[in-house]
Amino acid sequence: MPLVDTHYQHWDGIHCGLWTRRWVIASNGLTACLRNKFLRNVVVATWSLSLAMVGALFVIGQLLVPDSLLVRWVSTLNTDLQGFANYLMNWLKDHPEISVRTTQDVLFYYFAILLMPFSIFAVGMAIPFLVTRDLASNAIIIYSSKAITRGDYLLGKFASVFGLLSLLWFGPVCAAWFFGNLLAPDWRFFWHARIPLFHVAVFGIVAMTTLSILALGVSSVSQKDKSTVAFWLVWWLLGFPLANIAAHTRPWLAHLSFAYDINQIALATFGLGKDLRIAQDNIPILGMMLRNIPQRTMDSFNNPPLFGSLVALALMLGAAGLVIHKRVRP
Repeated sequence: MPLVDTHYQHWDGIHCGLWTRRWVIASNGLTACLRNKFLRNVVVATWSLSLAMVGALFVIGQLLVPDSLLVRWVSTLNTDLQGFANYLMNWLKDHPEISVRTTQDVLFYYFAILLMPFSIFAVGMAIPFLVTRDLASNAIIIYSSKAITRGDYLLGKFASVFGLLSLLWFGPVCAAWFFGNLLAPDWRFFWHARIPLFHVAVFGIVAMTTLSILALGVSSVSQKDKSTVAFWLVWWLLGFPLANIAAHTRPWLAHLSFAYDINQIALATFGLGKDLRIAQDNIPILGMMLRNIPQRTMDSFNNPPLFGSLVALALMLGAAGLVIHKRVRP
């Protein structure tokens, strides 16, 4: 028996696995982000837009109901708009397997792009809660002394920002798809709209993974909150003038903007050019309406520079990985 009683007792409780430790890091990071009132307001705004998207899908579905208020209202429009609505109604009735997919493909592309600035801005506000403050407080040393590795720590932080993006972007888009088709007059819309949902899933996973890794890299650049937030926001906002300059000078300059590159992936995933051609073939009046769109815009719909965007994003992710490897270590 020892001379000094240390009151040591063997642990008889539940032993948590490795993924439990990672979940603790991820949940604490997401909870810290949502304590920010401004971020909570952004979440409310994105879900409000999701509700508006459900309303738009409900309105389109009402075109198939002969006695609906919408059909009666269409009969009071001018000749051009009335002709467009009638063509759309006939197309939806005669070929729902094509019309529903094409219509929702276009709608969900624009809805996904509409939510993207909210998500990027929110990630910028959440960057200090990822790695920046841990670097400032030397918390990395404390984490390393526990039963977690650097990989566990980074995976947990990645899950934090990925979860935030799921709450801000992926969740509202999927909810709009589900409830919009649930309120449709024909539940076969769920089957006809499976391709848009697949496009949403593919683009969402690629975009959220890319933004999460880039956010971790930017968060690891400095120990100061304002510096990392400013770096993220300036990088994002500079992409807009770069895209305009690239259109008249060097096209490759546009690929310095990660938002531009993600948008090109969305165009290639949804195949917006193909959907517009199908709609024009079935709704002749739509072709007349689209004549005012600049030819450069139509070319971007039909042939997005996907290869250049993938190469640029790969280089950005590689640079972010190097920064993380160098900075996030005891």
